[in-house]
Amino acid sequence: MAPLDEIKGPEAHALPDTATLPAELAALYLCMSPAQLADLRKSKRPEGRAGNGPSVIRPVEGGAAGSKDPVLYALGTLREFAKAHPAPSDFDTALTTGLPGWLSAKLPFFAEREPRIKRGKRVLIGGAWDRADPLREQRFVDLAKGRIRFASLTCSEAAASLWADVAGHTAFAERGLALLKSETQAIEASLLATARLAETDPQD
Repeated sequence: MAPLDEIKGPEAHALPDTATLPAELAALYLCMSPAQLADLRKSKRPEGRAGNGPSVIRPVEGGAAGSKDPVLYALGTLREFAKAHPAPSDFDTALTTGLPGWLSAKLPFFAEREPRIKRGKRVLIGGAWDRADPLREQRFVDLAKGRIRFASLTCSEAAASLWADVAGHTAFAERGLALLKSETQAIEASLLATARLAETDPQD
């Protein structure tokens, strides 16, 4: 099986099931943390306790106790797992938890390899968790080949960063602007309610 950084020719865009990803990128592909993926490598009994049952997701190389070989996962295995587990990821949840999630939850973003302007300003390409992105798998090829990188940022930090395209930046930033508008309206409504309360029940 060929690692992504060794794929050339037409397969570089087709991403065959036999291509492999290292554990860090495999976890990113599945929209989970490396620790969560490592836990899924462990053999489990049906009731969920550690034991001699089948692994939930098996690497094609590495992962054995004491082994120094890197852990690699077949892309076909990752695709099958993702298809069987379509529930929203922790990253998706962070996007729907309102302003607290927008300000505090770290999400992975694809970013250009080198900053375009002085002082190391990052330029984002898109959300690495966005499984609906038609270019997502191609970006994993670029990531494995070192053409791009990924950065963990809060949504607020990402919205305030530079992006490679205006449409992507606008679509993402509008989520935050809508949250801020809703929060502002709620505060303004509370201020108005307080003023009305003071008018009807003046203090001595």
